[in-house]
Amino acid sequence: MPIRLFILCCTRVDACRELRSHMASGGSEDGLPNPLPPELGIHIEAYASVTQYPTMKWRLPPSKSHLIRAMALYSQSNQAVKLFNATQSGEDARAMRSCLEQLGVSFSDFSQDGTRLSSNHPQSSYWLMQGVGINGFRLPKEPLNAMNSGTTLRILACLAARLSGQIVLDGDASLRRRDSSFLWDSLRLAGVRVSSPEGDEHLPVTVEGPWSPEKLVEGVELDVSGSSQALSSWMLASAALPHPVELKLLGEGVSNRHAELTRNMVESLGGRISYQDEVCRLEPFTLSSVSDYTVPGDASMAAFAMLASRCMNFGVELINWPNERDSIGHEVLKSNSIEVGVQWSEGHLHPHADGHYFHIDLKDANDLLPPMAALMALASGGRISGASHAALKESNRLQRTVDVLACFGVKATVHDDGIEVVSGQELRRPLAPVAVYGDHRLFMTAVLLASKTGGVIAGPALHTVADEGFLSRLIQAGIQIMDRD
Repeated sequence: MPIRLFILCCTRVDACRELRSHMASGGSEDGLPNPLPPELGIHIEAYASVTQYPTMKWRLPPSKSHLIRAMALYSQSNQAVKLFNATQSGEDARAMRSCLEQLGVSFSDFSQDGTRLSSNHPQSSYWLMQGVGINGFRLPKEPLNAMNSGTTLRILACLAARLSGQIVLDGDASLRRRDSSFLWDSLRLAGVRVSSPEGDEHLPVTVEGPWSPEKLVEGVELDVSGSSQALSSWMLASAALPHPVELKLLGEGVSNRHAELTRNMVESLGGRISYQDEVCRLEPFTLSSVSDYTVPGDASMAAFAMLASRCMNFGVELINWPNERDSIGHEVLKSNSIEVGVQWSEGHLHPHADGHYFHIDLKDANDLLPPMAALMALASGGRISGASHAALKESNRLQRTVDVLACFGVKATVHDDGIEVVSGQELRRPLAPVAVYGDHRLFMTAVLLASKTGGVIAGPALHTVADEGFLSRLIQAGIQIMDRD
């Protein structure tokens, strides 16, 4: 029997509450929900018959963690650099690119055969970027808008702190709710003036540099217990330091593989970073050995390929899976796949029994939380720990993951550092539209669960933040998505 999936994409997250009320009033004769009032800002209404296919090709998008860091680094070189594997790089990476262009860096798009394309072309095979050197950034005329990207916002912050003058950093409504005070506090200790709003919104922030050589001599305290992005920001900006600087790290570090990635990238271009006890020492350097860069695939996105295989009951050919070093903690997907009922062999994924109840620590891979919890629900349950910092993401990802699962009839419990999903549960069709709270990983998880049960997903089409091909891939697998505008 065909399963219908409706994806209703709203311009406002708070439209979900109005949508639930409207849906409760009934549906049309053909089983579709009643036409929605235009003030809800509905863009897409989609439905599909999901059938079984032997194999689905799933190409992982470029890793935005790698690409954003690469742009920050190469922008400080005077050489032109090609960034390969930039196809469908996602809105987060393009936000970083746009902000760097405001700082004076130039970008061009090219096809695989070297044909120049229009700016930000979605099928661009590689980007050619021309950096401005260590001291070449210019003051932007407008605020730097990081959109939904916390990585972009925080990495830009230390680059902005090097300039003499005011720079405004901003983002979308979701990013404005995310707290980066640990980073702003470190910049203030470096003599940078930082002005931020009070209340529920933490952006826009005005950063006025430059940092003070005298203040930097004293060292800088940096809290790394909630995110490693501030540490990465300092590392990526270290080329322009006036002298060696000691960062005194406070708290137990999280997402350590991302900080390790940043260190490796900086050191590959001549940077000097060392650790002793709880101190990270940064030294100024001149970029050397600059060469073209190939962006690896985003290993974290393989969690959705696994979830698709389980929900739709077909095999998946996984393309663009990175090596273990570039998987930055997400290689746990491969090593634990059988536990959640997925057989992973030579790049091919297949549904396999119900797995086993198991425990996984996501201290260095908290982005996996929503799809991993969903996989546990489809298998034999499990316990996720080490992910307390997931509460600081686009949404409170701990609580909101449990909320999304509850819409599908899955019982899960929030713990201080993670989630527990009990075994022996069956998914059911949501009784009301599923809110995803402005979180792209919740959106993608909910869409895949609804492909198994049917249902309505409310909210913007957030997959474009990281995986622009997500819905297109599902269309190719048999899900029909129709624009009603």
